[in-house]
Amino acid sequence: MTYANSSVTVTASASVRFQSKLKESKNFGDALVEIFSDLVKLEIVTWVAHEGDTTHKTGNRLRTTINLIDGDIENEIGADFLQGSPYAELRDFHETQVDHGSETIANNLKTLVDIGQKVTGLLTGEDENEDEDANGLSSDRLPSFV
Repeated sequence: MTYANSSVTVTASASVRFQSKLKESKNFGDALVEIFSDLVKLEIVTWVAHEGDTTHKTGNRLRTTINLIDGDIENEIGADFLQGSPYAELRDFHETQVDHGSETIANNLKTLVDIGQKVTGLLTGEDENEDEDANGLSSDRLPSFV
């Protein structure tokens, strides 16, 4: 028997989807909104692979899906992970992975939003605060595209 690590499900590269949406709509903002909406859903799966298994199935997996914007959390606990089952101790491992994944994605989204705001400000020519911002960067260090 093999223990499989948790995984984050990604259908296609965010960069590829962004480029495709940008080509389709010719609108940078629309493309960003679509990518951000895809990035707010986190799925973490921990599963026990029995001999011959190539994918996880209901019953041999723990699956948590989190919508970081709405706060919706959906948990699936397979029979292999119920109290008294041989793999019940992996539930703590899965919970740790969920906590770590949520924090990482939330931090990455905050960074992306900050970058998006900076880029939008630069593209629209809006004045940035000349004092240091929350990240400790002075706006006079940002490149000018004017």
